[in-house]
Amino acid sequence: MAQNKKILIVDDDPDFIAGLKMILDNSGYMVKLADNVKDGKKYLAEDMPDLIILDVMMENFDDGFNMCADIKHDDRFKHIPVIILTAVTEVTGLKFDPETDGEYLEADEYMEKPIIPEVFLEKVAALIK
Repeated sequence: MAQNKKILIVDDDPDFIAGLKMILDNSGYMVKLADNVKDGKKYLAEDMPDLIILDVMMENFDDGFNMCADIKHDDRFKHIPVIILTAVTEVTGLKFDPETDGEYLEADEYMEKPIIPEVFLEKVAALIK
């Protein structure tokens, strides 16, 4: 099922994305990495992924939220599922939920770091179908 499914990860933590890439590679996904929003948007336009995974806090505290909003308001990309995967709650104490914060957080799924690989892969598979 994962064969030929492309996932774009946009996160500025090299250790975390290396581990996440390994989990996804071992499950048969093709993974593209970007460590900032600018590169993430470039890769998005070049090779449309089947799923996007975004961190929230990168160069700016709200980079992931803004990129998610840009994706969900662009007719070319709004169909692509987005997972927000972040430690923002741990860092800021703020908690976000797509069900209650849908206007601001338009992601299809929200998960806290650190992840449980099995739970993460279930969510990925459900969103990619």
